[in-house]
Amino acid sequence: MAVTVKKKNPAAVALGRKGGKKGGPARAAKLTPVQRSESARKAVQARWTKTNEATGREAAPATPDVDASKKALHLCLKRIKQAKTESELRRLTQDLQRIVFHRQYRNAEN
Repeated sequence: MAVTVKKKNPAAVALGRKGGKKGGPARAAKLTPVQRSESARKAVQARWTKTNEATGREAAPATPDVDASKKALHLCLKRIKQAKTESELRRLTQDLQRIVFHRQYRNAEN
């Protein structure tokens, strides 16, 4: 049994591609920053879900348990001021970055 392949009209393909190239940026321009952020967050979650399913790993928790309170932030800053070695300073700086990131992430969710 012979399989017939339907040829596409090159003019129609070019026209559809032309509209497709304009459509995504036009849609993104109409979205508010909050809507764009939410859309990007959903896209990242979808990509990670696919990756985890392909590799057989469990998905990471949505919000890791990081103490991002003001008290933790101030304590970390205080420890940075008192750091004596470069490695301790580097570790505390990473902790500070983690705390700030999670504070921003939680604020974006609310």
